[in-house]
Amino acid sequence: MEKQKSEDKQQKKSWFQGLQSEFRKIVWTDRNELIKQTIVVVCVSIVLCVLISVMDSFILEGINLLMK
Repeated sequence: MEKQKSEDKQQKKSWFQGLQSEFRKIVWTDRNELIKQTIVVVCVSIVLCVLISVMDSFILEGINLLMK
């Protein structure tokens, strides 16, 4: 029983060490790059929102014309 507990602890310790080593490999972007990417994401989201709204309006009007 004691042997099982020590193996479990060793596995957990090994897992956390692996996790730490993987986090060290991450390359984080700098603040300016993050701001640029955030602006791009917001702009693309707004453009897609407008595009989908316009398409929805045209489709709704087309269906209303067909229903008359």
